[in-house]
Amino acid sequence: MLNTTVSEEIRIANDLLKNRILDYWRAHPETESAPLAVPNLAYHVFEHPVSDLNCFYTLSTGLILQGRKRVNVDGKRWEYGRCTWMSTATDTPSSYEIFDASPERPHVACMLKLDPLLIADLVQNQPEIIECHGKQDFGHTSRIFSVSTATLDVIDSFSRLFRLLDTPEQISARAPLIERELTYLLLMSSQGAGLTHFFTQNSTANRINKTINWIRHNTGKPFDINALAEMAHMTRSTYYRHFKTITKLSPLQYHKRQCLYQAQRLMLTKGYSATQAAFEVGYASPNQFSREYKRAFGMPPRQFVSELVKQSATA
Repeated sequence: MLNTTVSEEIRIANDLLKNRILDYWRAHPETESAPLAVPNLAYHVFEHPVSDLNCFYTLSTGLILQGRKRVNVDGKRWEYGRCTWMSTATDTPSSYEIFDASPERPHVACMLKLDPLLIADLVQNQPEIIECHGKQDFGHTSRIFSVSTATLDVIDSFSRLFRLLDTPEQISARAPLIERELTYLLLMSSQGAGLTHFFTQNSTANRINKTINWIRHNTGKPFDINALAEMAHMTRSTYYRHFKTITKLSPLQYHKRQCLYQAQRLMLTKGYSATQAAFEVGYASPNQFSREYKRAFGMPPRQFVSELVKQSATA
């Protein structure tokens, strides 16, 4: 469990942002599940606890402003709450639980989807970032997920992004500047070590990350570990070892989990049947898809999606 001993100044800033988000949510309840006017910005409000919900974390950073959360990711269990800042360095399967959520005191969080091109630009052109974390290749010590106590600068950056929702005509000019500032703060923080090495050209983590991105954007295409190893400029055995060290999954396990999550998304957001989703993500046999889905999520796809919809309706 993260020890979030924070100053009164940070608690005040945290609660001001929390209240701003709650006010916005009450005035615009439809926006929680829809894109906000500020690109890449999102928030979540839970009025009820959530137990063991599977998800796929993406390249992002965020704050927990109220409530508690437990996450299983990166081969580790994390538990954290109010005034906590976290980041994910690359796309990875996860599961989470929400505690202490009620209509009177909901769980409140916000997040920003990070731009990989912006990260790469900062890492390449701001030498103090690499100097801050050292130049070693951390293929054996990388962490995909990081958590720390929020800082005033980070809370302020998120607050300014949310304030832009009140002046939409200024979003296109100001939001990219604030996003760049927030990304820089992240890269220069203790959380930035993993993120920096994932985007340091030719590092082991960077080469593995390129193949992770390929898998994520080519769901449904045949899986070829030899081609992925060649893309990473590694032998097959070296690639397999580094991939599993970083993601805690073998390349094939990661590919299958990605296919299952993509199928789940199609069933939830586009109304695909289990059979349609299975074929769309590359399964030749709907029965094999159903077996592997049940093995990963504990129940067949139709039942699991039904439970998710029911849980969302009461959350």
